[in-house]
Amino acid sequence: MYSFQRLRAALQDAAPAITFVLTLGAALWLHLGNGPRGRVFGFAEALPEALSPVETARVASIEVSVGEEVEAGQIIATLDSSVIDAEIAVARAEKAQVEADLQMELAVLEQELDTNRETVERHLAVHREEQRRAVAEAKVLDSEISRVKALVENRQAVLDDLTKLDLQQATVTAIASEKPRTLNMLTEQLKATERRRNGLRDRTSGLAAKLDADVRVATENIAMLEQRRASYVLRAANAGRVTSIDRQPGDVVPAGMPVVQLLSARTGARAVACVPERFALGVNDGDSAELYIRGQLGDAIPGTVVAVGPLVSQLPPRCWPTPEMPAWGRVVTIALDAPMALVPGQAFDITFDARRGAAPAQPPPPKPTTTAPKSGAAPKAGAVASQSPMKMPPTLASRTRFEPSGVLARPGESRYLIVSDDTGHEQNNEGAPWLFAMSAGGAVAADPVPVSGVDELNDVEGIAAGDAGEIYLLSSQSYSKKGKRKSERTALLRLRQDGQGFRVDGEIHLAEVLDADPSRAAALGLPEGTRALDIEGLAFRQGALYLGLKAPLDAQGNAMIWRVGSPGALFGGEGAGAVEAASAKKKQRTAAEAARFDAARVSLWARARVDVEVDGKPTPGGISELVFMPDGALALTSTPSTADGDAGALWRVDRPEGGVLSPRLVQRFPGLKPEGITPSLTPGALTIVFDAAAPSFQELSWGQ
Repeated sequence: MYSFQRLRAALQDAAPAITFVLTLGAALWLHLGNGPRGRVFGFAEALPEALSPVETARVASIEVSVGEEVEAGQIIATLDSSVIDAEIAVARAEKAQVEADLQMELAVLEQELDTNRETVERHLAVHREEQRRAVAEAKVLDSEISRVKALVENRQAVLDDLTKLDLQQATVTAIASEKPRTLNMLTEQLKATERRRNGLRDRTSGLAAKLDADVRVATENIAMLEQRRASYVLRAANAGRVTSIDRQPGDVVPAGMPVVQLLSARTGARAVACVPERFALGVNDGDSAELYIRGQLGDAIPGTVVAVGPLVSQLPPRCWPTPEMPAWGRVVTIALDAPMALVPGQAFDITFDARRGAAPAQPPPPKPTTTAPKSGAAPKAGAVASQSPMKMPPTLASRTRFEPSGVLARPGESRYLIVSDDTGHEQNNEGAPWLFAMSAGGAVAADPVPVSGVDELNDVEGIAAGDAGEIYLLSSQSYSKKGKRKSERTALLRLRQDGQGFRVDGEIHLAEVLDADPSRAAALGLPEGTRALDIEGLAFRQGALYLGLKAPLDAQGNAMIWRVGSPGALFGGEGAGAVEAASAKKKQRTAAEAARFDAARVSLWARARVDVEVDGKPTPGGISELVFMPDGALALTSTPSTADGDAGALWRVDRPEGGVLSPRLVQRFPGLKPEGITPSLTPGALTIVFDAAAPSFQELSWGQ
């Protein structure tokens, strides 16, 4: 009993010390546990968006109010466009005047050439008559000279008579011998006049080219003004909430000054994690992350580390343990694997897992080779990183087929847009007008990205972004396995963002335009027409579209690249193409599209040899995709042009200037067909998508 009382007294005396030790241990555990192997604080990126004019203008209307939720693409404000509308009207009048001057000058020149032709023909007829007369006179003189010679020999005529006849004969003979040269010269003049006349009609002469160039300059000027006019409508780039209205109707706003400000919570937004300094080396690019919403129960939101701060620095104030105690560490940016809307500033507890990243103890993989191997040599081992499977939700698989045929990086949305050869299912929703979104980690969004303004997308092979926010989609132009080619397979579409999806505002059917006039096809390297035509590559650079042909190849086995010098003219103005395709008869629609095609300056720009290897044997290759990289180089992928077999290759052209290109082999893909390429969301890299039973993608370093 006494011992128990002594123990109890000792515990009572030691209780404060034990409590202090336990409290200190708990605090230390919490402090050290708040790292990459425990929980890291993070928050959703706030995405402020200031809508500003690109040039000084007067506010015409404000279409929203403070606190209002807006959708991506929604009109927020309009600017007074009366001045630029007047400029567009003047530019159109100038274009009409240039076109009228063109027709007048061509008519005058053709009339002059016709007059010259008639004059030459008249001179030619006169000289031919003189030649015939001289020949006839020479024959008469020959017989007369023979007769007079006989008389002189018989002393019945004097020698002077014979001399006079010889002189006449010499004169007539000289005229007869000179006339053929004169006739040849006049004939050549007549041919030259006819060539000039035909050149004017075919627009191949220098003068016709100069006049056509004047019309193109006027057209491009109108397109530039219309592009400026479009900037007078301020639209939200992302969904969000209006936080302030800084200008009112009637105010004059300098360029770059905000009219309305939004706070966006866009689909595919990123999260920022604050990694403490002591764990600064514990997180790497490519690591997987799990985000838990603070204060809520629920499953983790998967993400992937896409950027790690390059240095340890002071963290944002929100990451400080207390407002008066700054914290230091690295800021880590995380892209969500499945795009979703986040509330800006929303707090998370975040954990990291390096299983998807590169193990620190392993050396980095070798860079892909940038030189072509010797004939018959295989690429160096280790030059290719393994492909990663795309993660497609079961709910999406039940709705559609997914056969990646093109890819486009959207850095501002932290995602890729992917086009598929086929969509929907044969028994349900076949050809549904959908695009697909994929995160940097390969997770395909559960909901397709809708495309309005068209009933069906069929055999879409290419996707590219223009420099004014537009997106282009290209169908293959080829015949189906059943030998049919419906209009949906010949479409080239221009899209504009519309809410969470896109709408078609321009459409043209290339193969149908070429079939309507075989001379157009021949000028583009298709002397046999479009029966073998298959276009899979689509790219945009400096205001022009580029189309890479998978088939046919030229006579030397080169793949061909077309250039559309004026895409704006190709679609004939906003909305025009889609309206024509929907309302006009096919023949009328094709005639209208042919006029736009001719104005768009479509030409055969380049040729390139891009063979592949099928079962180890060289096989003629065609272009399956092309893209101009940020460093100015042209990247090409190729697959068998017409042969069966799964094989592909990646090529590089350092200075793509047209003509006959000399691509360098970067990598071969035995057993795989690279269908789409794009600059990666990761700077300095290239992303490739492969169409196979299990769709996959791959990211390669893109260096010299």
